[in-house]
Amino acid sequence: MRRWRSAVVAGVAAALVLCGALLGAPSSRAAVPALRIGVLLPLSGRNAAAGQSNLFGMRLVVDTVNAGGGVTRLGGAPIELVIADNASVPVSSAAEARRLIEMEHVVFILGPYATPEVEATLPVSERAGVGLISTQGSFDELFRRRYRGLTTVSMTSSQFGQSYAGFLEWLNKEHGAGIKTVAITYPDNDYGQTAAKAAARGLAPAGISVVSTRGFPPTAQDLTPIVLLLKQLKPDAVVSIGYFQDGVLLDDARVAQGYTGQPIWVGGSASFTDDRLWRTLGERVARAALGPRTFGLAQFDSAARTPGVQWLVEAARRRDPHAIVDQAMAAGAQAAWVLVEALEHGATAKPRELAAAVRRVRIPPTSPRVSMPQFLSGVAFDASGKPLDPTALFVQWDNGVKQIVYPESLKTRQVKLR
Repeated sequence: MRRWRSAVVAGVAAALVLCGALLGAPSSRAAVPALRIGVLLPLSGRNAAAGQSNLFGMRLVVDTVNAGGGVTRLGGAPIELVIADNASVPVSSAAEARRLIEMEHVVFILGPYATPEVEATLPVSERAGVGLISTQGSFDELFRRRYRGLTTVSMTSSQFGQSYAGFLEWLNKEHGAGIKTVAITYPDNDYGQTAAKAAARGLAPAGISVVSTRGFPPTAQDLTPIVLLLKQLKPDAVVSIGYFQDGVLLDDARVAQGYTGQPIWVGGSASFTDDRLWRTLGERVARAALGPRTFGLAQFDSAARTPGVQWLVEAARRRDPHAIVDQAMAAGAQAAWVLVEALEHGATAKPRELAAAVRRVRIPPTSPRVSMPQFLSGVAFDASGKPLDPTALFVQWDNGVKQIVYPESLKTRQVKLR
């Protein structure tokens, strides 16, 4: 009799479970509310290519976490991305941030991309107590202002500038480049001005003279005047700071004016190292402009042999065999991994606490969650939210493929000057 009753009870319980499933009763996983994370990027407009690649990297990370059971310290909560396009326009970035926070009720924002977008967004996010991780925001003054919710995975403007100066000094010492004079070009915004000044300051102790620092409008459509000025000045090297579109315009103008053999050109970051650059320029222009005396500063390269880069490349290719695994994708993935670490170790989804937890994130360099090899010592941030001790990579193009020449621990070939 007891066995019969046990069997009946078990059968009824199984039937109830089955009925609940058929009627759509929530499972324990589904009962955990999703973590609503805003994504604020330039998915159209001037910076669209970078924004779309940022988003691809973010989705790779979020899908990986959700497939693995969500954020375990928060009961297996899945991450839901709420996406907004600021169209590469700062004022739109502020408006979209307000919408994400007030109407979509996001607890954190991944993005924005560029410094002007970040500057416009911060008054909105700070007032609401919602943190953000920029993928390319780099203006030093933003971090001196000690915003509570701002973090970036990008090197700052001054760190960029110092990296250019250090690399030119290294070329002279290690490869006899003979660089005595340098001209610096830059987009005339906060990022470009700060990077240019830092590069000039760094070159002085190395005995290298700066013969010109020339800015151009961030929305310029033709950089021929810059190239004509450089031809007249005849510097030994040029540091060309800029965004992807700036590099395309500059290389087009260099080839059109027959100014590609001399001097040594060092540009970046996306303007000289984006994986779309060779294809965008076309074979004729790319071969002429991206020759053996041209170098690009980068924060990422898919040739770097690190666990994090390997994970990113494999995950991206599984999603799309034709995906271009570039710096913007790596930055998007890195921002997402930092947020995941903060969620896991901070065990909170409260906006202000989460923003603080992001800055406490530490990821060792051997982790597959370090998608940007600039973090040679691991991912870490200072109290202002900027990266601690990043190391810039420098690359050269070789028949449409980039090769890392610096730093030594990541190089895939030796420097070529001829």
